[in-house]
Amino acid sequence: MKRRNDLLMRTLGSMALCASLLACAESPGTIPGDAGSGGVVRISATSFAPGGDAPAVAGEATVGRVDAYLFEAGRLTRIFSELPLVGSGCSLPLESLSGRLYVVADGRPELLDAAPEEGLSEQEWLAATIGGDAPAAERFSTARLDLSEVTPGTASVPLALTHGTARVDLRLRVAGEAEVRSITFADAACAGPLWSRDGAAVKTGTALRDLEIRPETPLAEDTPAVAYLYEQDNASLRVRLEAEIDGKPSSLEGALPRPLLRNRIYTVTVRKDATDTDARLTVEAWGDGGETPLDPDLDTPLTVDTERSELPDGVRVEDGGSTLVLPYTETEVMLAVACDSQLEVIPMPDFPLVVEEVSTGATPEDINLFRIRKGLFAPNREAAEMPLRFRRKGLEQFYPEERILLVLEANPSRTQGALEFDNAEHTVDFERYVDNELGRFVLAQGKRLEVEFDPGEDPWIRLSEADGDARTVRVVAGWRPNDPTADGRRQAARLVVSNLEDGSQREVYTVVRRNWGLPVTWFHGVWWCKYNARGRSRHFEDQILSSADPAVEAGKSLYEYLGSCSPEEYFDLWGWGYQGDSGQGLKVVEQDGKAVLEGFSTGVTVHINKLPADALSPDGYELPSMEEFNRVFDATDYIWMMWSGSHTLRTPWEGHSAIKRTQQRRSDVTVGSLTLNELISVRMWSPDFPDDEGITWYGAAAQWNADGIRHSNHYNNILFGVHSPEGSGWYINGGMTNLYMTRNGAGTKDTRTLRFKKSAVEYVYGPDADRPMR
Repeated sequence: MKRRNDLLMRTLGSMALCASLLACAESPGTIPGDAGSGGVVRISATSFAPGGDAPAVAGEATVGRVDAYLFEAGRLTRIFSELPLVGSGCSLPLESLSGRLYVVADGRPELLDAAPEEGLSEQEWLAATIGGDAPAAERFSTARLDLSEVTPGTASVPLALTHGTARVDLRLRVAGEAEVRSITFADAACAGPLWSRDGAAVKTGTALRDLEIRPETPLAEDTPAVAYLYEQDNASLRVRLEAEIDGKPSSLEGALPRPLLRNRIYTVTVRKDATDTDARLTVEAWGDGGETPLDPDLDTPLTVDTERSELPDGVRVEDGGSTLVLPYTETEVMLAVACDSQLEVIPMPDFPLVVEEVSTGATPEDINLFRIRKGLFAPNREAAEMPLRFRRKGLEQFYPEERILLVLEANPSRTQGALEFDNAEHTVDFERYVDNELGRFVLAQGKRLEVEFDPGEDPWIRLSEADGDARTVRVVAGWRPNDPTADGRRQAARLVVSNLEDGSQREVYTVVRRNWGLPVTWFHGVWWCKYNARGRSRHFEDQILSSADPAVEAGKSLYEYLGSCSPEEYFDLWGWGYQGDSGQGLKVVEQDGKAVLEGFSTGVTVHINKLPADALSPDGYELPSMEEFNRVFDATDYIWMMWSGSHTLRTPWEGHSAIKRTQQRRSDVTVGSLTLNELISVRMWSPDFPDDEGITWYGAAAQWNADGIRHSNHYNNILFGVHSPEGSGWYINGGMTNLYMTRNGAGTKDTRTLRFKKSAVEYVYGPDADRPMR
């Protein structure tokens, strides 16, 4: 390895050699004449990599065609086409030293968008692009010379060509075997600027296409010049590799630096250490291929200056100072880097940390100081290694070896289930209603887990040990019956991991759900929804919510409310039916003088009762089963729905068999020009639980053909949606003088009234927390 002082001596030597060549180069002699006389411009090609680790590639220092263009007073006045070549260059005699000379090697005129014709403006020429229909760049070189700056009487002026494209090399740094089968540069520009200028943005209208390199034999070693690309500032330019690493297929992808500059070498590196689970891909710029050799000073690697650094507890320096180990907790470090030159950090936007330069440069003690802020590493995030790269101030290039390796330790606690916290906000937001077990924490030794709520928030999460293991904690979300705040609001809780002994070293993780709830009433171990489904049955937004229960707001039971509300309010609750698995409610409308369910179809083939219990319901609710309906309807004798009275269950629920009922009717409800007479609502309750409201049944009759919902001169033949895989169900049969409950599963096309229940929930909080569900 060459040291940097060797580099300086060699650079100075190169400068002296150039001066010697100017003075002693073989020439036809000094051209006589005044200050306007010309000389000979000797044009030569160069390699991309005149020094350093990046290898030169055969053919890079040769040219196949050279054209020159002379601009005077801002216009193209002379074209020197296909100058005769000698070796890797050519000579161009000039008649005078005025204007600017532009040289293009291997840039065929047909590839240019600005035709080089006499009279072309210099401004148009400098804005020209080169390219075609393919993203594989045409390799070309350019040079320019302001002839007015050449000393009169100079016999020979050297002019070195500069590559107009970027070169991409492949590096393999894999502990094992690796074969790259394809390399794709996605959305590469098919044209680029002919001349270097500030910025290299892709010109509007330039085609972007994928450049795929698929070698006949997979690449198993470092390979220079796998591709040449046009200069471009292109946000969508990415590189993808398909490789086989230790026998395992791997797909790797990464962004290329912006902008991608001409005459530079970019190295795509595949890395995988022996301890890595997966390979990773990096793209690094080695700098330009100008006259200064690219020789990283590897004999004096960068290290942590422990005397000047501020390293909190848990931060370690390893590998002789070249590695900084950061704990998984939130950490802030003042890092001092030992280096004789002032450094600046290379931005790495994908780092899960922030690095800020705090150097003043006033004294040697005040340079190369960097503040590193790292957030908490969430559970299940693996340990990571990432190089914190630097470059010497004042230099464009940086070297992959000039870095401090950062090791980010993994969180020793883990989570299971749906509790996958992100590393930025440390939040899991379910963005919907959820309850029951959300997941588990498997705590590290010496840690504990607690739950915290904002002031005024309900304790909607409960923690409990799993299987008697104190280090495995279940996180259970609960439900509050008739929650007056359940309007879809954002409901949050904080899960706090801390040290078992004193609660220090807090790690805060946030769980969020949307708190929705439907009004419910308890009956024989089931929390029945008070209201029928309406609108889109799966959407809370279309349902009556517990936060806006019209009966509660009126200070009444639902039965009382249905007897006293306006006809419009009654109809809005009453007039809905459902078919199949769409979940889209059908509304009662007038059609040809009949009350029908709008959108009814005889072609429905899905039987509602045979669907999964929660197929049509909002999250956390479902259709009751046949057995749960039987706790209300399965009597020892007929249940006459047109009369108030009582009935006895065939199978008592936990010893409770008596059911009382009362009925009422409305004849003031209209739809269109129709009056819907004697609409019945029936309340059923248990005398063994006198404080409970019981269930109030209401709803539009079923429709099974074009005649609509009127049967036997009334609208009360309700068919209930029931979860029953065998297709059974319950139905209100008969006329108004003999209206009775009967088992009837009905057909697929028959519409049904949907009345949901609360799905089983492990944890109930709020005033009714002791009410059993079974």
